[in-house]
Amino acid sequence: MLKIRGLNYSYDNVKNVLDNINFTIEEGKVYCLLGENGSGKTTLFKCLNGEVKCNLKKIVCNDDILFIHDEMKFYYYLTGKEYISLIMNFKSRSFNKEYYEYLLYKLKMEDKINNKIFSYSLGMKHKLVLITAFLLNYKYILMDEPFTALDYISSEIVIDIVREYVKKNRAIVISTHMLDIAQEIGDKILLLKDGKIVELENSFENSKELKKKIKEINEKLL
Repeated sequence: MLKIRGLNYSYDNVKNVLDNINFTIEEGKVYCLLGENGSGKTTLFKCLNGEVKCNLKKIVCNDDILFIHDEMKFYYYLTGKEYISLIMNFKSRSFNKEYYEYLLYKLKMEDKINNKIFSYSLGMKHKLVLITAFLLNYKYILMDEPFTALDYISSEIVIDIVREYVKKNRAIVISTHMLDIAQEIGDKILLLKDGKIVELENSFENSKELKKKIKEINEKLL
């Protein structure tokens, strides 16, 4: 369990972008982080990952948290397979060949993994990052907009993989603007507004209900 209490962060030491943030991440669950552009979602992830300094003391070992950026850097002269091997070695993580082959099959990357990354489409690059993330097998994964470049079918496959992953005593936090995906996959919804987190149980029947609830919360906070 990952407990975040009293997290504050400011770019200019005047106004907090993140203001007394409190929430808990439990293993076995998927959390969807929602918020407007510039609300601080990526900054929150960077604070949790230790990428930027904030007022939090060390909350968890870095070996437990993986942050997947929305814009990952690639070595384009490598093949997808070489890229995965490089990251696995750099992170000193063990390689699960059976799971690797399963992920390639699920995400239809079997005939692409030996191609150079420069030949990949944006969606294929995102798939490569996700395959690498799941193979790294961190206890907590923070995913920044993982669905933006994926088609509908690929998104549904990733949703299934995420659900399987958290069953292994893991947890995933996903930032997204896609309310339909948040409503479908999230056990809990984390709404970031004006530097505060509003935590919601995902009991919504559809994305319209979730959208209505978010609108109500936003109106109360105005």
